[in-house]
Amino acid sequence: MTLDRFPEAIDATPDPTLVVDGDGVVRAGTPSVKAVFGLDPDGLSGRSVTDVFEDPAGVEWDESASIAALETDSGDDAVDSATSRDATSAEGADDGHDVDALIDTVRAGESRSLADGFELVVRRGDGVAVPVRVSVGAFELDGEPYAIVTAIDVSNERTRQLALRRRTETLESLHEATRELLKTTDREAAAEAAVSYVDDVLGHPIAAIWLYDEQRDALEPVVWTDTADAVVGDHPTFHADGQSITWEVFESGEPTYVADVGDDPDRYSDDATIRSELVVPLGRYGVLNVGATTADAFDDSDLAVARVWAATVTMVLVRIERERQLRRREAEVARERDRLEEFASLVSHDLRSPLNVAAGNLEIVTERLADESIEIEEIDAVERSLDRMDALIEDLLALARQGTGIDETESVPLADFAAECWETADTESATLSVETDAVVAADRSRLRQALENLFVNAVTHAGPDVAVTVGALPDGDGFYVADDGPGIDPADREAVFEAGMTSDPEGTGFGLKIVAEVAEAHGWTVELAEGETGGARFEFRGVAVESGGE
Repeated sequence: MTLDRFPEAIDATPDPTLVVDGDGVVRAGTPSVKAVFGLDPDGLSGRSVTDVFEDPAGVEWDESASIAALETDSGDDAVDSATSRDATSAEGADDGHDVDALIDTVRAGESRSLADGFELVVRRGDGVAVPVRVSVGAFELDGEPYAIVTAIDVSNERTRQLALRRRTETLESLHEATRELLKTTDREAAAEAAVSYVDDVLGHPIAAIWLYDEQRDALEPVVWTDTADAVVGDHPTFHADGQSITWEVFESGEPTYVADVGDDPDRYSDDATIRSELVVPLGRYGVLNVGATTADAFDDSDLAVARVWAATVTMVLVRIERERQLRRREAEVARERDRLEEFASLVSHDLRSPLNVAAGNLEIVTERLADESIEIEEIDAVERSLDRMDALIEDLLALARQGTGIDETESVPLADFAAECWETADTESATLSVETDAVVAADRSRLRQALENLFVNAVTHAGPDVAVTVGALPDGDGFYVADDGPGIDPADREAVFEAGMTSDPEGTGFGLKIVAEVAEAHGWTVELAEGETGGARFEFRGVAVESGGE
């Protein structure tokens, strides 16, 4: 039987097409069957369709087929379409996606479009299995059922499916590896985890990491895979004054793929066993190298994954460094607090007793002199000195206590609380004006220390008749304490919060340091500015403020 018997059915089918009778026997084929699949249409005539098609379930696919060409193909829409068809095929595997189902369809005189056709396999003339989508167009001839069976090569779609699956698996493995990497706490552990991922998950057994040694100004090899150890042996140290691709990448910060190390003039050694290499920087921390003993062993997808992984490793190294710096800083602060508390304890216990003795004896001497109507001016100077020493001890103890963190805060009405602090502070004939009904979230005892010190500071620097104002900042970010005194020279404002800084000969120099410590303990900032009348204005910012009143 030839195609001449089926002119109307064949003319409109440019794709590989067979004419099949109701028994599943091939009766004719178009020339494209030979052009596409390398099969002789005349040789197929009279044979069963089972000699042309196979069930996909019994075929072992070569999933290592090149996916690189897909990157320049039709893009995401094609991938989505292929994925959709793949899902349809999988779901319909039990609904007759096999050669027997094709024969049954032809025998029943049914038609199937490509959209709901069969997922089968054609074995090409050279023996290669090709995935195809098969449509069926039923017709009758002399009362007998026949069908036009058209096979469309969908190998590109399968390649897209494999590429999509590979991307998905890579992203999942990256996510899992990142979670594991985030558990590391030092650079060497992070480097070891990073290299293990390249070997175990990405399948590149030759990998190593060099970390930068600032003191030696060199890249030191710190971890490598077992295969890298066997192939490379002793990993070299790279220096700025030497020649190497690795140092070039570290210095430039640009990832590099060397398809053939032997052709690169910057190679470290002329007899290197590594022929191709991916070199990706880890910021200022080092370099990740992935190598192979054959030339041109990597593709663009390998470089893309290596860059993403290197960025992840760099992020973890940054986190590790910051945590190490934070721990070092916390340890330094703890040591400073311990020394200060020890000193404060020394002052409190070892100086209080002789100070009390001196104060008691001064009182006795003063009473005796008064009984004898004798006045000695120097007695007043001694009394002032003892009072100053007592104030110094109190401030030192208060400063030492600032190391205690604030666990809880409460809502504190600023107006009422400022009035309380004013009553307990030594403010002589000064006046207080509160121009806010704000409520702030604060530790009452620590806030009291700050306000009382500021009130006393205003009296000390501006005189006994100073007017002090407490109010909310216009932008609602906090509150201020201001006075109408002469103010503080702008050149000295940044230093006023340092311990020991005071312009008052009777002051201890710790009052404003305590104010700064209270602000820091709350997570606030405090700045010294010039008030509306030219006096000092202390502004507390970052304060949680609520509006008070009705």
